[in-house]
Amino acid sequence: MDMLNQDLRQDFATSQYGFTLLEVLVAIVILTIGLLGTAGLTTGVIRGNHYSKNITSATAAGQTLLESVKSSGYTNATSANFPNDSVIMGGMTFIRTTTITNSSPAANMKTVSVTVSWTESNNTARSVNLQTILAE
Repeated sequence: MDMLNQDLRQDFATSQYGFTLLEVLVAIVILTIGLLGTAGLTTGVIRGNHYSKNITSATAAGQTLLESVKSSGYTNATSANFPNDSVIMGGMTFIRTTTITNSSPAANMKTVSVTVSWTESNNTARSVNLQTILAE
């Protein structure tokens, strides 16, 4: 039995277990390429989430103004009663513009258009347009 243990110890001591330097470097390069791809994907997802948040905030700001125009009634729905204004939501400034067109699309009807615009952090101008029709 002692002889068997001695043979095993000799085999283990003389065996070549482990990785070569070249294998380790190749593994590091492959891992780095994978991590860079993941980092690029992550930044794209963050940008997309930021854009989605702004679209949602702009739509909410526009919908609030559109509901105000609708609740004012047909006769009070004029551009003079709803001047341009700005709203700050989530650190972003949104500019709301209201346009009310009489006799559109037909007589005794008004088309109410609310455009909400903002500038992204990369200086890209964005806008959302909401419309409804009021009848007398």
